[in-house]
Amino acid sequence: MSSLLKAARLTSITLGITLALVEMGSAQLANGAKTVAAGPSGSASASGPVGPGLSRLPTTTPSVVPYASTGGTPTVGEQAGATGDNGVGSNAYGLNSSYKWPYTIARVAVTGVPMNTTNGALVPVGSRPYRYSGKLWMRFGSSWYVCTASLVKKGVLITAAHCVHNYGQGTAGFANEVRWYPANYNSAGGPWGYYSGVTWRIPTVYFNGTDTCQSGATGVVCNNDLATVTLAPKNSVYAGTGMGGWYGYGWNGYSYLSTPIFGNATVAQITQIGYPVAIDNGYQMLRGDSYGKYITLTGSNGKLLKNTQLGSAMTGGSSGGPWLVNFGTAPVVTGSASLGNAANRNIVVGVTSWGYTSVGINVQGASWFGQNAEWPNASYGAYGAGNIGGMMQATCTASAAYC
Repeated sequence: MSSLLKAARLTSITLGITLALVEMGSAQLANGAKTVAAGPSGSASASGPVGPGLSRLPTTTPSVVPYASTGGTPTVGEQAGATGDNGVGSNAYGLNSSYKWPYTIARVAVTGVPMNTTNGALVPVGSRPYRYSGKLWMRFGSSWYVCTASLVKKGVLITAAHCVHNYGQGTAGFANEVRWYPANYNSAGGPWGYYSGVTWRIPTVYFNGTDTCQSGATGVVCNNDLATVTLAPKNSVYAGTGMGGWYGYGWNGYSYLSTPIFGNATVAQITQIGYPVAIDNGYQMLRGDSYGKYITLTGSNGKLLKNTQLGSAMTGGSSGGPWLVNFGTAPVVTGSASLGNAANRNIVVGVTSWGYTSVGINVQGASWFGQNAEWPNASYGAYGAGNIGGMMQATCTASAAYC
């Protein structure tokens, strides 16, 4: 990552010291105090975000988190699951000769003027299921930062905790303002404009800095770098209602498979959506495809650390973007064919959490959606297992109308 992006991250940490939290002046706890939520603080920005924005993607080095870290299989008894059904470039890999992981990456928008429309930049960015992803802007003090986020309920986004909070800084660490631009395709935004964040919620262990993280990468490579954001409806219509849907989400390795073909590693074919600042100035939606590998490490607190790694050329600005299995519109089987097992469509199984500092090590990581040391339950009501189930339960309990 460039020195500019690293400096932007350091700046965000400094800014976090001066932030204030509203909602009766204190953090809002829910779900047995396992999550903390904040809302807008201070006056809304009169001008709104301008320019590409600043990155918040945290980075690490191979000496801290080895590339192609030790794999494994999820703990026996942790059952995979998901919510209901709801042209990329050539194969590529990083420039560093020691760190090669195949992937594809391309701008989602088509080139030229397609049939029946005059705006190729909107095709297929403004179509389902792409349009459930968008560019996320967060204001910390007077500075605007950028991430990516996606809809998983009619009025609820999933993104990375580091997008809306500075790890371990408590109340002072929250963003002051959050805006989401679905299907962003140029510097002005996208066809739906923006939706304003009402609350943004993170795990309490991220809020107070006690999450399970890799030694040397505290607050970077962790178990629970995920957050939800509720969006204010526009003209009494929620974002998902107006756009005709949202993604599902999965836990405990939905659509992952341990197979001898990949050396018995637990892997999945994953599609990544993001708005990296270093490519197209972060204005264009990018799609990456790679195989994601489940990895386990031992955190600095001695607890099991679970992540997924995949090959990707995305950079800062892609943070919080969805990692999806079975992405796209389901075909109709009309003959002797099978779509396979665990085939529910457009299921988010992680969000972009971290990358490597050195340009050319084109690999990123995500907190594992599912059971872990901090979120051990196999079920949080009807919302699924582990961290994603617990976060969604807390969000939908506090903001039922948005779900």
